[in-house]
Amino acid sequence: MSEAHPSPFPTALVLDTSFLRTVGGTESDAYQIFIQYVKSEGVHLYLTQGVVEEVSEQQGYISIDWVDRADTTEWITLLDAVQPGVRVHDGPRAGEVMDRVHERLADVEQTDPDELRKTDSELPAAAVLLLGSTAHESVGILIDDRNAERAISAVINNTYYDGRIRVLSIWDSIEYIEQYQYD
Repeated sequence: MSEAHPSPFPTALVLDTSFLRTVGGTESDAYQIFIQYVKSEGVHLYLTQGVVEEVSEQQGYISIDWVDRADTTEWITLLDAVQPGVRVHDGPRAGEVMDRVHERLADVEQTDPDELRKTDSELPAAAVLLLGSTAHESVGILIDDRNAERAISAVINNTYYDGRIRVLSIWDSIEYIEQYQYD
């Protein structure tokens, strides 16, 4: 389950399509608060290949072009494809995390795993890659999808990644950022 008050807030955030759609465009308060925090605190944002595909398909539903932002700003990065063999210390391999999340999500949504997109299950696998290849000590997954939150949390629970990969809901994160800015 997502964390209510993610302190300290991770310095690397993997963004889900649901988060991008919910946070809104440059006119929304949530977007302004979030981006101001990202810029002032040096937080790095990451988009997976699956999210990039979904954003491209949903241009009319997502207010700004996040992919274009990744090409023109330093604070958001497009990630290459997930490397399934990567692992950190004794944590499960990125591919194992991805497969387990995908299976759990298919069960919860009562959908054939072959018909379910792997975008949500790709998020924690990307977080494993970031933990293994960057100086970030924790990676947050910003998401607005309860089923995916539960599936990801269940898979990383009681592994090396527990506490290092953190599932964060949009509204809890915005609330934390607002409180941080006024303290």
